[in-house]
Amino acid sequence: MSLKLFILTLILFPATTFVFAQVADKTYEKFDFVQGNKVLFEDNFLEESLNEIPSYWEVGQGRAEVSKIGTDMCLGLLNNARVSPRKKGSYSVQDKLTFEFDYLFRGNSSSWKKVLQDGWGGQLDIQFVSEKEWQNDGGSEMTEKLGDFMQSIVIKSEGVVTFNGFTGTYSAGEKDSDVDLPADLIDKWVHVSIAINKRSLKVYLNAQRVLNAQISAGDIYTFQINADQVSEGEDGYQSYIKNVRIAEGGADPYKLLTSNGKYIARGITFDVGKSTIRPESFGELNGIATLMKNDATLKFEIGGHTDSDGEESANIKLSQERADAVKKKLTELGVEASRLTTKGYGEGKPFNDNSSPENKANNRRVEFVKI
Repeated sequence: MSLKLFILTLILFPATTFVFAQVADKTYEKFDFVQGNKVLFEDNFLEESLNEIPSYWEVGQGRAEVSKIGTDMCLGLLNNARVSPRKKGSYSVQDKLTFEFDYLFRGNSSSWKKVLQDGWGGQLDIQFVSEKEWQNDGGSEMTEKLGDFMQSIVIKSEGVVTFNGFTGTYSAGEKDSDVDLPADLIDKWVHVSIAINKRSLKVYLNAQRVLNAQISAGDIYTFQINADQVSEGEDGYQSYIKNVRIAEGGADPYKLLTSNGKYIARGITFDVGKSTIRPESFGELNGIATLMKNDATLKFEIGGHTDSDGEESANIKLSQERADAVKKKLTELGVEASRLTTKGYGEGKPFNDNSSPENKANNRRVEFVKI
């Protein structure tokens, strides 16, 4: 390689990375989904063994096994698998309930694009009662309790989402001309965000709100994922999920800051073991930036907190890097840097003990404290 080409390469690669970051930020600049502020269930499958049934899930039918795609630990849904978290009891929709996960459709022996070109299609059904709960309670009684939640959220690989008579279609980004569908949905992980309260159910695919359905009545008993028509043979497809999180509560940041001077922003999340802010955090970040722009008197310390996994010194360093990353992002959104300070607390101020994945998730957090 010539010296001139070598220097050009050094210049171009950082620039390209920066452009990609700008594109991601631009895509999510109007994203308004904010997850609940108390984590009820979380699983990223990192501590599981490959080809085993995951510890925190029940399999209602088919096969569900821990898999690895590239560097991503995930749950493979095979042979029409139906899975639900082991958490018992009903979830409250009186305030807010959020459910998030990433999904990937993949051809058994080819790319997903080839599967689509051959006329196949994938589908995930999100159901709100498990087979066991249905059998234990009896069909007629459960039907009355579920109300509108008798219906499933249906997410098709083409980006069509339906629930209770409402339909929406993902249309963001560029289309792949070979299959006339958004390229974001083909051979890529897709992030699903679902926000539910007593009045509405909203579904987001990546940064786009695809569905806003009205709710009249009903209770949720679980989030059961059914991989419809998944095959195991050479023809057809498989489905995978990862980064599953269920949370509740929808506290108003301004009210919390007024009453106790602190707001825990659980909607700001990071790649595992890194300070890279996940794109779906922009709903929370956009809200905080707007809050600070509307009240010029607000100044915050941004506190980064981790769980107890890993070395304490490494956790302090990581939490500081995450707090700094949040400050940097807020300044890019128009907040003056002089109104923000940062501190990494590592595992030193746990919100819960670290005895379960949910407790660890609640300990991994970003706190805004008035100064």
